[in-house]
Amino acid sequence: MKTSVYHSPEQRDAFRAVYQQFLSGMPFAKRTVETPYGETFLLEAGDAANPPVLLLHGSCSNSAFWFGDILALMGAYHVFAADIPGEAGNSAEYRLSLDNAEYAEWLAALLDALGLKSVSLAGNSLGGWMALKFATAYPARVERLMLIASGGLADVNRHYLEKAAEAEENGEELTFDEDVTGGAAIPKEILDFLNLILASYDPICVPLPVFSGEALEKLTMPVLYVAGEADDLLDTQAGEAAVRAHIPQAEIHLLPGVGHMIPNPSVWMLPFLANH
Repeated sequence: MKTSVYHSPEQRDAFRAVYQQFLSGMPFAKRTVETPYGETFLLEAGDAANPPVLLLHGSCSNSAFWFGDILALMGAYHVFAADIPGEAGNSAEYRLSLDNAEYAEWLAALLDALGLKSVSLAGNSLGGWMALKFATAYPARVERLMLIASGGLADVNRHYLEKAAEAEENGEELTFDEDVTGGAAIPKEILDFLNLILASYDPICVPLPVFSGEALEKLTMPVLYVAGEADDLLDTQAGEAAVRAHIPQAEIHLLPGVGHMIPNPSVWMLPFLANH
């Protein structure tokens, strides 16, 4: 039996009502497509004749958090931002398995539903793990791979996972830990939305599997890796070492003084896309 990631139907609906308010002010098309793993909600922007770019958000997040990057990319690219199934968005509310090929198969089915043979793929944090899962399974379908504070390259700080698991076990609400921002200022409206997400659903509270060197060596496409040196959630120095060892063609930016939240990823994505 499938279990919803939301604490209750009422909390799901209350969260989605606020999410809809955010989405209603965005000048992008909204669409939902069917996959074998349930509905997938997307934001879409830009000319369909332009090269496609697909964006995957992080945990405790959704496509709305790509707002500024979609605006930056949509002039030159056909941009899609997908709500990951089992995360706090409008897609199917059932989480897929981290331990088998389901997330890669979901993305393959999503590209098929969108009529895309291949795509440039960007993922932030959990979305980076999803992007790696797909790119290592279907490398021919990824034109360029952009990993922003990506999971899957090194171990996660277990403090955060233990905190989430303890809160779930005790029936307590998590609140957004501003240590993750590495000092980046967050507007109150966004902070309130993040805390609503945490109050509404159960985030992943197990370690994301780390990709082997053998798996990473399947990534022969151009790769961008951007991470913060002050990331308290991920060991980004170990992640950089894994990228250098197994993806020698990768372009790497390890940002001093920056935490897990990377401000304006499009600053690095746009020149990378233009130059490859």
